[in-house]
Amino acid sequence: MKRNQGFTLIELIIVIVILGILAVTAAPRFFNFAGDARVSVVNGLKGAIQGGAQTVYAKAAIEGRLGASDTTEAGAVDVIHGYPAATANGIIKAVTLDASALVATAATTDWVYFADGADDIYIAQSSVIGTPTAVTAVGITGKGCYVQYTNTDDANTPPAIAVFTSGCDD
Repeated sequence: MKRNQGFTLIELIIVIVILGILAVTAAPRFFNFAGDARVSVVNGLKGAIQGGAQTVYAKAAIEGRLGASDTTEAGAVDVIHGYPAATANGIIKAVTLDASALVATAATTDWVYFADGADDIYIAQSSVIGTPTAVTAVGITGKGCYVQYTNTDDANTPPAIAVFTSGCDD
């Protein structure tokens, strides 16, 4: 009589357990879930900024406030050519972000921003920034995971919104 040889149930279970342990320890090396999530959040912020800017522009156009510098009546958002200004009372207020200005200590809000006082505002997740190296635009841009909002030059051109994600994987 010929005897069939195979694996026992115990041997199969041991192999499955070993493969499971290897998968749990090796998967994070192959998949960067946290970095992908940060990239998605920054891209979502860009969409929110675009939507907020268009909404404010529509409101400003209805109110006839497409001048170089003005404030909308409803909501009192600072606008430049009808689009939200690159300030806390502009785009941050238009998007209603839980944001605070970049400071040398850890932020207690979801977002931090730095307005350069000219035409740009830089916005990043406070968890990505942590304690900034500098309370300047470099405090945000140095991390490489942020959105830059630049004022428009005229009422016919929307503001520039740029996404930077090179540092989101860290």
